[in-house]
Amino acid sequence: MTAEWAVDLPTHIQGNDMVVPPGMYFMMGDNRHNSLDSRYWGFVPRANIVGRPLFNYWSFETSDDQMYKTSIGDRIAWMGHVALHFFTDTRWKRTLHMVN
Repeated sequence: MTAEWAVDLPTHIQGNDMVVPPGMYFMMGDNRHNSLDSRYWGFVPRANIVGRPLFNYWSFETSDDQMYKTSIGDRIAWMGHVALHFFTDTRWKRTLHMVN
């Protein structure tokens, strides 16, 4: 969490709800548990949004601890895993589907 957002965040909490100010957006990353998004850096002004998502181009199932596997051996093993499990671990119901 950025220092500015850590100070500003409590001012947007009302009861158990976070209230997003008018003209601002709360952005979620594509990997909710491991993304740096509005939970990390705060709201985004409408003027900073220049487009919208069109479709999910590919969605692949990964383990929760995959992001912690950073050695060169881990990365090579991951590429092998993706190659071997491309068809079985791709989330086909999400891949190439339009975002509404």
